[in-house]
This record gives sequence, structure tokens and C-alpha cells, in this order.
Amino acid sequence: MCGINGIVGVWDRIVSGEAVGRMNGAMSHRGPDAEGVHLGDGVALGHRRLSIIDLTAAANQPFKDPTGRYVLVFNGEVYNHSEVRKELKGFEFHTTSDTEVVLNAYIRWGADCLSRFKGMFAFAIWDDREQDLFLARDRFGVKPLYYHHAGDRFVFGSEIRALMESGLVPRRLSRQALPDYLRYQSAVTPLTLVEDVMQFPAGHFARFRHGVLSLQPYWKVEEWKMAEADADPLRAKARVRELLFQSVERRLVSDVPVGAFLSGGIDSSAVVAIMASVGNARPTAFTVGFDEKDYDESAYAELVAKRYGVRQEKVLLRPDDFLQGLPEALLSMDTPSGDGINTYVVSKAIRRTGLKVALSGIGGDELFAGYPIFRQFNRLHGWEALFRRTAILRRAAAGLLPGGNQKWDRFNALLGSPSTDIEHVYPILRQIQTEPRIRRLTKGLGVARGKGSLESLLRNRRQAIGRFDGCSQISIAEYLGYTQHVL
Repeated sequence: MCGINGIVGVWDRIVSGEAVGRMNGAMSHRGPDAEGVHLGDGVALGHRRLSIIDLTAAANQPFKDPTGRYVLVFNGEVYNHSEVRKELKGFEFHTTSDTEVVLNAYIRWGADCLSRFKGMFAFAIWDDREQDLFLARDRFGVKPLYYHHAGDRFVFGSEIRALMESGLVPRRLSRQALPDYLRYQSAVTPLTLVEDVMQFPAGHFARFRHGVLSLQPYWKVEEWKMAEADADPLRAKARVRELLFQSVERRLVSDVPVGAFLSGGIDSSAVVAIMASVGNARPTAFTVGFDEKDYDESAYAELVAKRYGVRQEKVLLRPDDFLQGLPEALLSMDTPSGDGINTYVVSKAIRRTGLKVALSGIGGDELFAGYPIFRQFNRLHGWEALFRRTAILRRAAAGLLPGGNQKWDRFNALLGSPSTDIEHVYPILRQIQTEPRIRRLTKGLGVARGKGSLESLLRNRRQAIGRFDGCSQISIAEYLGYTQHVL
């Protein structure tokens, strides 16, 4: 990963330069290989680099075109950059990096370049002639991007902490986002836990010019259309296998070695198996193990490693190790999350070996129905007709059942739901904390009451989401909510 940041609308170069310097410093962990700053009239851009493709200094950022008109800061990787490069006839390339491909593709096609990119990315391009900032984030929001807009001033960055270090963003808790965070372990896009700091939505691009921000989607998950041939189960299985192999193979294109997380579960095991099949080098897989046998699944990981002939590094995690490392792990999180501690531990172990890149199975459960919520929703949705006919009886029963218990509070909420549609049932099933408990936790804080933002988000897209089957509806809901903050 790299880190990008920038400021538009602050005309004092000393102020903006110092602010971007602090923002770069706040993200030094994202890019230890190089640091760069670009200062212009009313704009300052910063970058921290983790070198993956084209390790030379020529590919450092901020990256300018030969005329100096365009300046790019880019975080991520465009896996098909070689194919896109071939389409860019007439451009003289000075690096082998995907960074230069991204900039030239924008110069050639403008925002339409996004439809050509296959990868994970967040980037910003400053057009010095037009005094225009273009920003974009990948379709699934794998790479983070946050912003603050106040009048003519616009501040953006890969991490919220970077925006805070700029000195240009007020440090205030978002009382609107806090209840949603307690409900779902994440604020709902575009909110964050910091007031007036917004998350740039996945699959969108924006322009900021003369104090005006225009934001629009270039891809929507609910507008995806399944090919007629994919409706056949056998063809669908073959297509999924083809796409999985293609996806892993693309991610092995790197000028540094690529490792893998291996938990022994289906997702990471599939990734490691494909790596061993399509890669030119024998991969190294990293596994977290525990002393407590009830929690240790490393034996399954060992079976996978032996089956596919990969090297395995085991990271033994004891309870004391976990507790001692917890403050550092939490400090490393840009926004608090109920997940990620194990990922942090194994990532740290991987980095100590000198590896910069590792593949994982994160996101597999959301895409392939690995959570209980998929079965729960399908079961409830199958009772839709009965559910609608018993509305009065259900509401009466909900009033009689005991409260004060997470399980009963959630059951009461389901009984009081007007239907089993995705916008009503999913937010209840997804809750970590129920409404009565949230009210107790936030008493006296002046937070917003009522329905969560996730329900409104799903209601606004109900017609498009409703044409999919139940499992796909949950996958879409996961994509629109939690995964945009944690992938």
C-alpha cells in the first residue's frame, strides 16, 4: 500500500507545504520506500510509496507528465496495466510502472479511463491549466480515500489520521455516525466517526474545481447483469473457476515476491492453491497458530501447505502476545473495527521476513455466502407472505416479550419489522449492538436517534437490489456497508 494526500484552495505555499508534510508523516507506515511533495498555486499533493512495480526512483510520486500540466498521486495497483499501455498509442513511456499508465490513460480518455482499469486504487490528478482536481476510487473500495470540504478548501487522504494532522480539519466526533458504528462496527458510507470527514464512496469519481465538488458513480454493483450462459450451473461453476484463477494470476504480477495468508479456511486455501498452480515461484504462506487447541486451526493450514508444496511460516500467538500487541494494533487502525487484529499480527510477521505483498481470502465470505446471515435472510424471506399477514399479531407479541437482552431485543425488532425485504431485515441481522443498548451507551451524548443509515441506503436502492436472489442481496448489502471500511 501507498499513502496519498492533498490540499486544494490554500494559497499560502508554506502553510500547505507544512500541512502536506505532516500528512505524509502520519502515513509513513504506508510507504517507507519514498516520500514526495508537489506544491503549486492553490494545491499541495503528498505521497508515501511502497514500491511494488518498477522499483526505480523514476516511478516515485507525485508523478508528472512531460509537460508538467498533470500531477498524479496514486495508491494501489492496476493489474492490467500492460494491456492498457498497449492501447495508449502515441505516448512515450519513461517507466514500466502502472502509475504512468494511469496518468496517461486519464490524459487520453478522461474519466472513461476507469472503465479500462482492473485493480484496486485510489488516486488524484491535478490539472494545473484548468485548476481542476480529479479523484477516483476502485469499484469495491479496497483502497481507502477520505475527504473534508469546507468552502473553497478541500483536503483528502488515504487515512483519517492524515487529515487530522493537516491542522485544517476540526477534531469533532460525528454524533450522526456514532450510533451506526455501534450497530455495525463501522460508520455507513459516506460518514465517518469524525464530523465533516467523509468517506469517498467506492466506484465513484469526483472533480473539485473553484470550490465545487461534483461526485458521481462510474460503477454500481446492483446494475451488474449476469450473462445468459452463466445461469446454467455447470457453466457458472466453470466461469467462477476461470475468474478466480485469472484474479490470483493478475495479482502475482509484481517486481517483489508475493506471499499469502493461510488460515486453513476455504477462502485462503483456495488462493494459496491457485498461487501454487499459476505462479512461477514457490509461494510462502503465513499462518497464525494458538496454544489453545479449541481455537487453533493451523493443522488445516499445514495440510493445504503440504498438498500444494508451499513454504509455510507459522506465527504462534499466545494470549499474552495478543494482549501486549493489542494497543499497537489498535493504534495502527485508522478507524476502529471489531476485525483486523489477527490480520495485523500476521502482516507484521510477514513484513519482518522482508515481504511487502501478501494475498488473502478477505472478502470471500461476503461474496460466496460464508456467513450465517445469508441463511438467516433466505429463511426469513421465504416466509414473506405469512409475515405480511401476521403484522398485527407480530407487533403485539413484540410488546409482550422481555427486553434488555441482546438476543431478545433483536428478536423483538424482527417481529416488529414491516416486511422481510432487505432494507428492513438485513440491518437487524447485521447489528452488533441493538437499539436499547445503543441508547444506554450514548445517553447524554446528543446522538441522532431513529433508524440507521444503512436502512435508508438499502431502501433507496431496493428496486435494483430486489431483482437478485437472496444470497446476492446480502452480498450487495455487505458491499454497500461494512466492506467499504475494512477491505
